[in-house]
Amino acid sequence: MRKAIQTFKTKAAYTAARAGAILKDEAGDFYISDGVKIIIAVVLGALLLAALTNIFNGTVIPRITQEIQRLFN
Repeated sequence: MRKAIQTFKTKAAYTAARAGAILKDEAGDFYISDGVKIIIAVVLGALLLAALTNIFNGTVIPRITQEIQRLFN
């Protein structure tokens, strides 16, 4: 029983020390930069998608419709 209690105390101390080291660690700044990169990629993707949609709806699809109507008339 004493051995089990001692093992539990040792594991608890190890876990507490590890948690303290993780909380003190200041090397998490790359997570912020990765988050910013992801946000930039999403915004640029949305802008690209909007531009392509505008090009297709404004130029390509009306031209295709016009050509199809010209073929059948």
